[in-house]
Amino acid sequence: MSHPSTMELAQYAYAAYGASTNNRTHDDRPMPDWDDLGDQVQQAWIAAAAAVAQAVIEQPAEKAVRSEQPAPQRPSIGRIVHYRLSEHNAEQINQGRKDFHENGRAQAGSGFVGHVGNWAAEGDVFPAVVVQVFDEATVTANLQVLLDGNDTYWATSAAEGDRPGAWAWPGRV
Repeated sequence: MSHPSTMELAQYAYAAYGASTNNRTHDDRPMPDWDDLGDQVQQAWIAAAAAVAQAVIEQPAEKAVRSEQPAPQRPSIGRIVHYRLSEHNAEQINQGRKDFHENGRAQAGSGFVGHVGNWAAEGDVFPAVVVQVFDEATVTANLQVLLDGNDTYWATSAAEGDRPGAWAWPGRV
């Protein structure tokens, strides 16, 4: 797909101006067709379109120079984040899986869920669903951590960060 020429941009801008003013000029006269404008007025519209096109092209570089930071993301119920297990978290998960392995199987229809899955270790990162947000200042939240197994881990009052026992936005862990 080719980009429109500066002349085409000027014509688009002129047509958009007409559409917004019911095809009336600034002094409420009927707008002439583009071809009837005359060279000087057409050149003015072309210059204006070129200036806008240049500003659009330069905008990303300009933002990088100014080092504008986007507004920080805020967790909300249902969002997916990444949770890094602490040593204590991994011990609890592994104990539940060990207990189930050693003490039997769930009975059909009992409502009991056996903890089955791969061994967890400190530093393992898993997706987690935000289920409650408590403090906007420290960004503290309760999470349901989706483990590598048939169970989940309830991480309570977890803060944002990159250390074990904290959550982070995907791509920042």
